[in-house]
Order: sequence, then structure tokens, then C-alpha cells
Amino acid sequence: MLRALPYVLAAGGLLVLVHASATQQVALTAPAQLPAAPPALSSDCNAGTTVGEPYRRPLRGLGRAIRDHQSVKVLAIGSSSTVGVGASKPSATYVAKLESDLDGVFKGLNFEVVGRGKSGEEAEGQSARMKREVEEVKPDLVVWQVGTNDAIDQVDIEKFKNCLRRTLAWLRDNRIDVVLVDPQYGDELTKNTYYQQVVAAIVEVAREARVLLVDRFQAEKELSREHGERFFLTSDNLHMNDTGHRCMAEQLARAIVGGILQANSEPTEPAPSQN
Repeated sequence: MLRALPYVLAAGGLLVLVHASATQQVALTAPAQLPAAPPALSSDCNAGTTVGEPYRRPLRGLGRAIRDHQSVKVLAIGSSSTVGVGASKPSATYVAKLESDLDGVFKGLNFEVVGRGKSGEEAEGQSARMKREVEEVKPDLVVWQVGTNDAIDQVDIEKFKNCLRRTLAWLRDNRIDVVLVDPQYGDELTKNTYYQQVVAAIVEVAREARVLLVDRFQAEKELSREHGERFFLTSDNLHMNDTGHRCMAEQLARAIVGGILQANSEPTEPAPSQN
């Protein structure tokens, strides 16, 4: 009687466990391969300085999901940028681009990025539907694009910050990683000093809550100095065009991969003291 090897390599890269005395086979998928480094930005999305590095944080929950599953879900919640306003077609939105960028980085892993945007919505509205969206999508990561409409509508700064704190605490309690994305840059937008106060408020809350922040405002400010704001904004001086969406997706993908690699290399933080 021939003795079967305990494992054989099957089509699609699956390791199949073979029992010599049984016909049942159990497929074991190899874990996803982590890249050596975060993906580089394309030349036209890189303004020459690496923005956002002070706000990098480990994404431990997402790292666990990648180790345990072959498919990962990302919930993108926000306003018109997340709706895709300004993009020429659905495949040109940052939500679609982020999915394809992440799929291209990880081998043997499928990313699904679910966009749930609502044009004109402020942080309180996004917070109010966060639980419902999380319950429905069951994401491993939430990307929260926030602040633009709060700045335009001049929502009270303390009310805005408390909304962020409350929602981030809920996500943390439910062991869901989050990436914050602050407002877009524009010359007309920044003529209103309140706009920049909202941007600063997001940075403040992100630091104290120790969550990852993609500093879209600073990234687009750098690009504006080099190319002009029409490079990434539409003619309404507010919404991102195809290039803006693509560059935002690249910034997000780079930050997310960096957070996964950081979680993989750093020891787990001790639990908060109960005393």
C-alpha cells in the first residue's frame, strides 16, 4: 500500500491535508503575505515631504483579521468625498481606488471597501449612523472622513470634538480599528479661519485617542504649492477630482499598510489599569 504524503500543494496555492485512511480533505489556506514596507506614493501624489507620519498608529485589530481570514472588510463612512462627488466614474472614487490599492499590496487576501457616504453630513450625523453601518457591514476597519461640513457650517468646536471622542471610544470598546481623514485643502476654504480650527481639532482628538490620522489637509496643501489646487480639486473649489480621489486612496493605503506592519512589529500595549 502506498503511503500518502500528509500535505500536498493543490491548485490555487492551497495546502490540502490528506488522510491515507479517509476520503475527507480539509483545505488549509496559507496566511496572507505581509509586504516588506508600505506602498510608495506615485510621483504626482508625492509632494516631496511625507505628511502624516506623526499620526501613525498600529492597527492591531486589522492585523489580527488579516492573520485569521482571507477576506477583510473596510467601512468608509463620510460625506461627499465618500459618496464620490467630483470623480468622473465610480471606479475613480477613493473608495474604489483604495480597494484596488490594498488588493494589490497583499497576496492571498481580498479587501472589500464598502462606501457609506452622505453628502452634506456633519460629524453628528455620521456618528448617529455609525452603529447601524457597523452592525450591517461588520468591518475590520473603519475609515472616517470627517470635518468638512462641520467647518463650513461652523459647528461649535467643543461639540465637534466631543462627538469625535464619543464615537472613537465606542469603536475602541467594540475593538474596531479606525482611520480618521481630515478635510480637504483649498485656498478659498482656508480663508475662513474656522476651517483650520476644525482641522486642528481633528489632529488634537486623534492624538489624545491614539488613532491613525491621514492628514489629507496637509497633503493637499503640499500638492497645491507644487501644482495648484486645480490639480486635485474640481472647478467648485471644494470637491476632489479624479486625481484628488486617487491621491487620497494612495495616502490611505500607505497609512493602513503602515499601521498593519507597525502592529506586527510592536508588542501589544498593556491593558489600562483598573485601579
